[in-house]
Amino acid sequence: MGAPRLILVEGMIGSGKTTTAGHLADWLSHRGEDARAFDEGAADHPIRTRRVDELLAAPVPGDPGLYSAGQWRRLAERCLRDEQTIILESVFLQNSVMPAFIDDAPTAVTDICAEIQQQAAPAEPFLVYLRPVDIAAAIARVHEARGEPWSSRNVAYVQDCPWARRRNLRGRDAVVRLYQAWDPVVSKLFDRYPFGKLMVPDPHHDWPASLRAISAAVRP
Repeated sequence: MGAPRLILVEGMIGSGKTTTAGHLADWLSHRGEDARAFDEGAADHPIRTRRVDELLAAPVPGDPGLYSAGQWRRLAERCLRDEQTIILESVFLQNSVMPAFIDDAPTAVTDICAEIQQQAAPAEPFLVYLRPVDIAAAIARVHEARGEPWSSRNVAYVQDCPWARRRNLRGRDAVVRLYQAWDPVVSKLFDRYPFGKLMVPDPHHDWPASLRAISAAVRP
């Protein structure tokens, strides 16, 4: 298959997913390609997840089929049919797979990931994972950058989730411990990922170099 038409940009909060997705869309457009990046809250986002609906306080539909993995198959077919490159940030691991981990359901994590990969397979989506080296420092940086009320909302969400409650974790420590536990799970999922992929360690250390490496991997 040729250049990927579906690109998934993933990483923990504050890792630079939105920056990366926007850069790739601009870079591909300047090359004359039809490319678009969707942020997770876009009204016309091609993939709908329960997690994003909850974040946006959107009405949760009565039809659970709206969140089914079949929407990934439709998106893959759209990318190939329209010869358009679609870039999604956060929607695969962060908003579709990680909620099962937060619910303390490890078997569901593997099952959800495998189902999405199977449905999206026609487009062979390229996965970019942005991985901070120091998770605690990354959490502190994003909480400081985003400030209130985002910081308090994020802490409240994490400390009230099943994963944190069962471990009696509170405050920002709950957020740090959650992502520290999630990191090795992501490593295993990434190692098993069947299509093109790139892990970028500590992208904030040198953003220009990181973005160049990502661009080169997507379009060698």
